[in-house]
Amino acid sequence: MGAGLAGALLAWRLSARPEFRVTLLTGDGRPDATAASGGLVRAFEPGSETARLAALSLAELRADPRLRAWAGYRESPSLYILGGADAPVAALPPTARWYDAGRLAAEYGIHGLPDGAAAVWEPVAGHISPHGLRRAVCADLAARGTAVTPGRLHTVARTGEGGVRYGVGSITGETDALVLATGAWTGPLLNALGLPADGPGLRTKVVQCAVYRTAGRRPPPFVDATTGLYGRPVGDDRMLLGLPTRRWGAAAGAPHFLAREERAVRTTAARRLPGLSLERLVRPVAAVDAYGPSGQLALAPVADGSGRLFLFTGGGGGSAKLALAASHEAADTLSARLRAPVPHPTCTPREMS
Repeated sequence: MGAGLAGALLAWRLSARPEFRVTLLTGDGRPDATAASGGLVRAFEPGSETARLAALSLAELRADPRLRAWAGYRESPSLYILGGADAPVAALPPTARWYDAGRLAAEYGIHGLPDGAAAVWEPVAGHISPHGLRRAVCADLAARGTAVTPGRLHTVARTGEGGVRYGVGSITGETDALVLATGAWTGPLLNALGLPADGPGLRTKVVQCAVYRTAGRRPPPFVDATTGLYGRPVGDDRMLLGLPTRRWGAAAGAPHFLAREERAVRTTAARRLPGLSLERLVRPVAAVDAYGPSGQLALAPVADGSGRLFLFTGGGGGSAKLALAASHEAADTLSARLRAPVPHPTCTPREMS
């Protein structure tokens, strides 16, 4: 359930396995985090597990011409700037190098870094269109005969036989297992199943960024962990830039684009990228995403979910770079878990508004 990038890729992985018959419930097309994602991909991440998934995902993407085309992959170098305390301990991908503050200023126009800060420079990284990849994967699923069902979910309930019953539009069905790859909508869906929305430790937060028409010196795709600023070039004369927000606990849907947060991006960019002029805001972007306690995208069973209810969400704004590898591993995990016998609790159906 859920056709963001994570859910679409998991359905795609499962549909290739003969032991599964997959139905992908895509939702009703409301704005989601996949459509808003900047799509940065690279092999480096500060955490060892996210770095492993990021490197595997990038390797698969670059090795598969079909995935590259579906994702609109644009190859470029990448920079990940770390503060002085973090830089010496981070493990590097094989092709990556450390760039000190002097080199960052000379080659990329990045200034004002704190003492000891350095960047991980990767020669081969870049960005994708998560929405484009999601759309192509869903089209491929449908072309190969997988049920891809649009529409708003209105009923979901556990059955006495250990499965899950659902209703979407005029369609009803039952399934042996249900995976919620539903991002910010996960809490309400868990409530509909009679389960606590905060049981898995999920929190929601607004992600806001914008595309600007620019002049001057544009850096390659980058993350500046010393300020939170991130960005990438868009076309020939534009730049996507953003900062993490503090809007935790946001309701799923289309949040407001806040001018004060946009001004903070301009202020931070002027300090860190003084050679880049932000001439005009071209496209505002705001969405709500789900963040799990580990900050990673991984399959997890839901407590009291009868062994047949799982989450595949919670990676927050960085899930696009992990989704290929994470979906492959989630399919392996799900296959192993569904071989085990489970109890058969009952649950009263609840209606979804």
